[in-house]
Amino acid sequence: MAAPTQAEPEPPAAAPPQKDRSYTLARIIFRWSFIGVLTVFAFWDSFGSLVETTRGSGLNGYIWIIPTAAILAAQGVARQPRTELPIHDRQTDIILGTMGLVFALLLHGVLLQRYALHFHLLRLDFLALWVFVLSSAIILFGLRPVSRFVWVWALAAMIFALPYHIMVILLGGNRIAAGAATLVIAATATGIAVSRSSRRGWIGYFSAYVVGFVLLAIMAWWTPYAPVWVYQAVPALLSTAIVGLAMFLIARRGAPKRPMDRKVEPLAAGQIVRALPLVLVVAILLSLVKLPAWTSPPAPQFNGLQISGPLNPPAGFHVADTEIYPWVQRLYGRISYLTRQQMVADAGNPEWDKDAKPRTVMVDNVITDRPFSFNVYPTKVLYDATATRLSTPRRIDLGYGVTGEMVSVVDDHLMVTWNMLQWMWRNSDRAQRIVLITVDNHEDSAPFPEPNGALLPTLSTLLTVLFRGNSAVNDDNPTFKDVDLLTTFGRGMVAAQLQPLGRLQ
Repeated sequence: MAAPTQAEPEPPAAAPPQKDRSYTLARIIFRWSFIGVLTVFAFWDSFGSLVETTRGSGLNGYIWIIPTAAILAAQGVARQPRTELPIHDRQTDIILGTMGLVFALLLHGVLLQRYALHFHLLRLDFLALWVFVLSSAIILFGLRPVSRFVWVWALAAMIFALPYHIMVILLGGNRIAAGAATLVIAATATGIAVSRSSRRGWIGYFSAYVVGFVLLAIMAWWTPYAPVWVYQAVPALLSTAIVGLAMFLIARRGAPKRPMDRKVEPLAAGQIVRALPLVLVVAILLSLVKLPAWTSPPAPQFNGLQISGPLNPPAGFHVADTEIYPWVQRLYGRISYLTRQQMVADAGNPEWDKDAKPRTVMVDNVITDRPFSFNVYPTKVLYDATATRLSTPRRIDLGYGVTGEMVSVVDDHLMVTWNMLQWMWRNSDRAQRIVLITVDNHEDSAPFPEPNGALLPTLSTLLTVLFRGNSAVNDDNPTFKDVDLLTTFGRGMVAAQLQPLGRLQ
């Protein structure tokens, strides 16, 4: 009986030809380069504004970290086995991608102007950028490949600035708080990058926090006055790089350490020629949108001006009460505080009150060593503006090259109308915002708006503007009852601060 013949082993699966791999990589690079170039073109003004924000020690400098963190997270996901089904519906890609591009246009072209006053607090232009990149990727790569990186896209959504600002405020508002809040981005990126399993992902997540806080503590000890952006970038990026590299080397013990050794899958969206013009046209339309212009008068600089809190009262007024609010450090930085002074006229004036009662002017002033923060948190953030309607500002010449802005505010909560005159100036180290407030109730017990750091009411106002428009918070028929009083008082206040410097009007 003949011995059974042994079955020949099956030959190993052939590796994809090097030519196919290189061709696929070239197509991936071309598509991402196309998206990247159009993104920079469409949001060129936004990037220029972000440069100025970073140079001014604004908190939004953290946005520069988002692309690097997203790339590090994406390369970790790309190295994991591909699990999505090879099902592809090009029509669905175009429909969803087009809807996203339209939404990006609405964000950038409509809501951006509606929230002009809170431009630096929200940075809706960068949220529109995120929507544009996501929608373009769906059109050029397909929905299923994009959804594979869903956690990376969620990480990139942290480009929306409002949650970051709230986190920094809750942590204290200083440089260390800014760095600690950025560690959330670093830890999330690390956890996504190393998450071949749920356990590895959580280990990477918490390890990035540990390393990041150690680096942050070292910086707080050795470089306490380093720029805000350094506190944001160095601990975050270094912790992600250190933990990610360490876990990569540990997982590859005894194995080749080549980072790009995985199989390159063919692109799901084979033909994109017809989709390229759509993305290009939307990018051109986005580039035509102008960012909200800063309309407030510039802050003049007076070297030698003592910016230390309490102000000298103008001639004819005296200080009746003084109160200091240190909580503004959460908004304007560690070297900042709010001083409220109640200034009362020495004698009555029938032009300011029909019974010639001595008028009261409430003087609030905030000092900070981070002048750009005044752009991020406007004056109304200091007060509960939920039930208020503001007029269009009027400019008032206060002498010495100082220009103030006066607004009328209808306060449905206090049941009064108050007039407010404000201006800013600075010396070589600090900036100061001065706010003068009068109310149409001239009694001694008249209610004045109280500084309370009303961030939650501010969020409520933002939602009101979203659903009802600016008409819900604007006063189209203002009443400036105290324009003469505030103009006289403001000019006297400016003179009282600058005359000791030997300044001539």
